[in-house]
Amino acid sequence: MNGIIRIKIFPLFFLAIALIFFSGCTTSKKYSGFTSVRKYQKNSPFIFKNNITLTAPDLSKDDKVTVNSKLNTQLDDSAKVKVTDAFFIFHKITKPPAFDTSAVIRSANNMKTAMVNLGYYNPKVSYTYDTVIHRNGQKRVIINYSVIAGIRTLVDTLAYLFSNPELEKLALSTKKESLLQKNTPVTKSAIQFETGRLVDLYRNNGYYKFTADEIRVTGDTSIEALTSVAEDPFEQLRLLEEASQKRDKPTIRLGFQLNNLPDSSKLQKYYIDNIYVLPDYVPGEQYTDSSLQEHISTNYITRYHQRLYKFYIPGTHLYLKKGDVFSQDNYLKTINGFYKLGAWESPTIDILEKKDTNLLDIVIKLNPIKKYAFEGNIELSYSANTTTTISTSNSGNLLGVAGNLSLTNRNLWEQAARMTNAVRAGVEFNTAHRNSNGTLINSTEIGYTNNILFPKFVTPFKKLNRKKLLTKQTFINTNLSLINRIDFFDQQIFNIGLGYNWTNKENHIWSYKPFNFDYRRIYNRSESFDSTLKLYPFLRYSFNTALVMGQSLSYSSTYINPKNPKLVGNLKANLEESGLIWGLLKQRKKTPQNGNFFNQYLKEFIKTDIKYTYTINHPRSAIVFGAFAGVGIPLSKSDTTLPFFKQYFGGGPNSMRAWPVRGIGVGGQPLAAYSNSLFNDRTGDIQLEGNAEYRFNVAPLFSNAIFFKMALFTDIGNIWNFKNTTPDGTNDPTQFKFKNLYKQLGVASGVGFRFDFTYFLIRFDVGLRFKRPDVPENDGWQIPNVTLKHLFGTSLSDREWRYQNFNATIGIDYPF
Repeated sequence: MNGIIRIKIFPLFFLAIALIFFSGCTTSKKYSGFTSVRKYQKNSPFIFKNNITLTAPDLSKDDKVTVNSKLNTQLDDSAKVKVTDAFFIFHKITKPPAFDTSAVIRSANNMKTAMVNLGYYNPKVSYTYDTVIHRNGQKRVIINYSVIAGIRTLVDTLAYLFSNPELEKLALSTKKESLLQKNTPVTKSAIQFETGRLVDLYRNNGYYKFTADEIRVTGDTSIEALTSVAEDPFEQLRLLEEASQKRDKPTIRLGFQLNNLPDSSKLQKYYIDNIYVLPDYVPGEQYTDSSLQEHISTNYITRYHQRLYKFYIPGTHLYLKKGDVFSQDNYLKTINGFYKLGAWESPTIDILEKKDTNLLDIVIKLNPIKKYAFEGNIELSYSANTTTTISTSNSGNLLGVAGNLSLTNRNLWEQAARMTNAVRAGVEFNTAHRNSNGTLINSTEIGYTNNILFPKFVTPFKKLNRKKLLTKQTFINTNLSLINRIDFFDQQIFNIGLGYNWTNKENHIWSYKPFNFDYRRIYNRSESFDSTLKLYPFLRYSFNTALVMGQSLSYSSTYINPKNPKLVGNLKANLEESGLIWGLLKQRKKTPQNGNFFNQYLKEFIKTDIKYTYTINHPRSAIVFGAFAGVGIPLSKSDTTLPFFKQYFGGGPNSMRAWPVRGIGVGGQPLAAYSNSLFNDRTGDIQLEGNAEYRFNVAPLFSNAIFFKMALFTDIGNIWNFKNTTPDGTNDPTQFKFKNLYKQLGVASGVGFRFDFTYFLIRFDVGLRFKRPDVPENDGWQIPNVTLKHLFGTSLSDREWRYQNFNATIGIDYPF
């Protein structure tokens, strides 16, 4: 083996698993490795370790982890052991607490109370302790807590016993929303949730002063079978058996009642009277100040110093209405609406009771934010093992750096509209090789963007603005860019789009773009680029000057399981078309060669895709699954593929991470030769991809300023073309066919290293290809022959191995 140490892939995974093991042991305080103790009391026993054993047969494995974590928090402060870790196996205890049985007893009682709050009303908590004399004379005390949960008490019936008929009617009408359903555990959190739900329900129906103090909860655990007398002996036996079963499965009858309070105003229904809006509020001033000017609208009164905003603007985000019963939800929607608008900082609403009435005056105080904002940022990207330059040995690593500067006007035309002007400049370096001009630069980009966002629907249909949605926005986006792909081509981009965003309920966002004009011109094409187009026909159809004119609709939502908040789902869906309407501008019976501008450049297609991620969160880890499916269908006979800027691609920091950006596919298309001087971007009309990632915490760094995390991941997928792209119609390895799907799927696995700075996360992912769609043998399956020389060597064969089997990327935030 020429002295080369060969490391198969499996030991890499064993190493990652070992890291998980050490990380998990550290957080659970079951120390593996070496533990040192500093600043302890000499010749006195001190607490070295707390072990908690939970016995609860009715809990799942994940629930046991959660309950164990909660029990650890119940340790008395005088019994807690603080441990710091280094390199996973070295642990340090500083100032361990002196052993005190009273602290241990308090900890046991705290655990018992915690179990009661979880619905275990007869838990048994005991403890033992052992003293270990260490070789240096330390008296280390190990405390073992045993928590036997017992049987959880379940809900038998739930009743609302309010003396106020309307309150009782409201509660009964929403009973299905309660967490306290029959045969569910009676926990403290469930009772608190139900109390809070009832308070919110009443405050949303006019009972403005209603609080949790007005509610008390009663419970009855008596077993009717033990107090009933039956003449029939068989019936008596049946009742006794029922009583025995209820002892094994204890239940409780719950009742929610009104406290007997003398303040009857808390049970009074309130209505909204006058609404005052102060759009240029100065902290400390009163809405009754005589120096304020006044403007009366249909639903509210504006009082102001200067006219900074159009008078209708507050009304577009006002969910409270004169004459309506008070609603807490509408109150919160109004605050959130003004806050999301971004024109005012910290909006507040005062509620004023009118004496001797059940009427409320509403005063909305809006402190204007600074009109102009300036922002700048830098973007960084990295991808290894790509071929995008025409030098003799053209494979290298791409490092991209881009800078953005923007100026935002937050109150355009006195309409609380936002206009952002931004410039962008970027450069991509090939860190391994130079291009034909002798420079390291692979591509450059410069661009200007103008975005305008109105806080309403700009449309002739006024009824749309009257509809009460959580958000309503109109956007106009314009972009001008110039991109130079050195040694290949130059590209000019002009894009303008008009659209609408709206939210009908929390975590559900819609966006509709009725007009999108996107023109991209390719010019100054090099001979090398033209020769590539001749060799690969599918590129010839993609990389042309093209115009997209059409509509698009997108939807995104986030779902958090109310019964299990650690389960989170995210869905994004898009639908786009071009040329279905604007295609009428083409001259009839004309070809792209002899027709007008639209005949020559307007592309006709339909494109749709959907992305779904599902996250299972744990206290110190998470399992995340992702799925993506997208397809674009060229409609024109003269177009074999979508325009390249509308096609899908795989590889890079967020997709198929074992391949470089635009490095996988198309279909079973072979990789370009390592020393090939041809353009090698790979894009397609269809993309299928699935991802799985196990993320886990490792250790805090630099006094908790940064948290080091890791991940194990697997990516599966590829891209394809929808139509046959060969000029003569022969078999096309880039065309999607179900019979070839399995053969042409790429499979990769790897390890990720993440540095979480709280506000953003920097990610380093390293992936190896276990199934290559470009290799026909064994359907592409392989075990990469990983060696240290292959990973870090500088020879041509080592670089070629990395080009064919390996990729490393840098990314910002999580990939999905």
